[in-house]
Amino acid sequence: MLALIHNTFRERIRGKTFYIVGFIGMVIMLFITTGDSNLTINGKKVTGFEQMVPVALSIAGFVSNLLAVMVSLRTIPDEFERKTTHLVLIRGIKPWQYMFSLTVGNILASLFCMFSLNASLVIFCIAYGRLGLIIPAFLSVAIMGINSMFLSAAVSVVSIKAPVYIAGITGIFIYAAGILHGVLDTLANTAQGVGTVLARATLFLIPDFSAVQQQASNVLTGAPIDPEPILSSLILLYLAMSLTFVLFRKEV
Repeated sequence: MLALIHNTFRERIRGKTFYIVGFIGMVIMLFITTGDSNLTINGKKVTGFEQMVPVALSIAGFVSNLLAVMVSLRTIPDEFERKTTHLVLIRGIKPWQYMFSLTVGNILASLFCMFSLNASLVIFCIAYGRLGLIIPAFLSVAIMGINSMFLSAAVSVVSIKAPVYIAGITGIFIYAAGILHGVLDTLANTAQGVGTVLARATLFLIPDFSAVQQQASNVLTGAPIDPEPILSSLILLYLAMSLTFVLFRKEV
């Protein structure tokens, strides 16, 4: 299994698109966090460390989650297209071990991407003279990584059965629903009928990405951290990973 995970990780981080999107994201992050970007929100200029942290993490979260979808999209479908599944399974590896290993490889590649992208957070802390926050910056990135891990796992699981484009659409939907968790919560409390059922089902199955992102921001700004959204996301990640034990293609 370790060899499968390693090979998947190595193959995923070799893609040109991976580096192109990652490089663009790093440039944007550096521009926003260390330059005079004249960024305004609701007509007010965003300046100062505490104000810039949520903006920087939002940008990092968006690019990292986009890469998580891209990295995880084709791994499992490509294995079946190349007809390598039989060669793997005759070595005594069980189908669930195969799917689990490919999914873990995707997750590790997504995390590698996120930590590479968020290296600019360290520069961000140095630029604002917050050298004592370099270590918390890594903790902040680790918390943000929970979102990428869930997204990567979910897309990988969907790609076991569904076509690539369906897995991609699902990944985008999950990201949008996770970021708009608060809006869906309001909808669930105010809507009636089918709208309420759909909103509550989405709230139950998809982590609150925005809440996790807020906790990552709190690590850097010194605000209190609420462990509930982090733990909830980890539980949902565990459940998503568990699906690799029961979902297989006919070829397997």
